[in-house]
Amino acid sequence: MKFCIFSDIHGNGPAFKVAYPMIMNEKADINIFLGDLCGYYFDQNSIFDMIQSIPNLVAVLGNHDSYFLRVVDGDKSLKNDYCKKYGTSIDRLLDSSPTELVKWFTRLPQNYMLRELGISTYHGSPWDTIEGYVYPDSLLEGFLDYDASVFFLGHTHYPMVKNVNNKMIVNPGSLGQPRNGGWPTYAVFDYDSKKVSYREVNYDKNELLHKLQEIGDDNQYLRFVLNRKKDHDKT
Repeated sequence: MKFCIFSDIHGNGPAFKVAYPMIMNEKADINIFLGDLCGYYFDQNSIFDMIQSIPNLVAVLGNHDSYFLRVVDGDKSLKNDYCKKYGTSIDRLLDSSPTELVKWFTRLPQNYMLRELGISTYHGSPWDTIEGYVYPDSLLEGFLDYDASVFFLGHTHYPMVKNVNNKMIVNPGSLGQPRNGGWPTYAVFDYDSKKVSYREVNYDKNELLHKLQEIGDDNQYLRFVLNRKKDHDKT
């Protein structure tokens, strides 16, 4: 059985526009999106349209998706803080009347389990489903307390395959904002062999930078994170 796993798109339309046909061409038995369609950049609606056409899709809620729902529900303090740090993407998304996207986020679970296969999926971690960070250098003994044998995690933007005892932990990396100094990635998992393969998504960053200029968002953090080298910035 073949799984295609992707995560942390963060509104990066130019990157996902390249990744989308690659994901479709994988012809996976199950496609798993580990959350964070929202945040940072501005193409959430077009990305949502593409995601909806991916067959056999399973998705879980990400932390930025959760923040967006809280803002939709009227959390003005969060909205102000979010816009100061991440720029205007959340304002622009709200202005687009994203009714169907809000409905979809509202329905998403915080974890998804394929018990018969021993697979468990989270944006964060089993012990903190949305906000938990598991980095390549994190201690992994906590996974021993959970029944699954394979864990798919997003959130850190680091591609990772780790093993602890008889358990495997896989992070596909980020399709919108990698933090390891490389290109965006997604992962393909062969259940029978337990082999993980990574696909790099080469896209034109200048297209996204030009869009930021066009929109007039002068938040320098949005530009900085596109080119940053390896770090453990928890944002």
